[in-house]
Amino acid sequence: MGFYRDDKTSRETLAFLEEDNCRWQLVDQDGICTDGQFKRTDDPNILILKKENGEEFGTVHVAYMSRRREQGQLYLFRDSKVTRFYLVSTDPAFTVESGDVDADV
Repeated sequence: MGFYRDDKTSRETLAFLEEDNCRWQLVDQDGICTDGQFKRTDDPNILILKKENGEEFGTVHVAYMSRRREQGQLYLFRDSKVTRFYLVSTDPAFTVESGDVDADV
């Protein structure tokens, strides 16, 4: 599914890797990582995000994806907050413990 950046500050990122056990990772504006697994619903545009401990984190709604997948937009609903993200790359990128970005290619 790729790598997304928030549309307000561009400092928050959200990445998905379906091929590796449906992993997701959010890096917030302070650099804090939250990750886990996502589950598809009956609606292919809605994903349920769960943390590593199984606790529900939020819901993602894919609002738009171009036919060639070079443009996309999704919304992350968590707590009482909604954040809009835009597609940066269809190659997922995950942050590793050192703080560097690990591009899964």
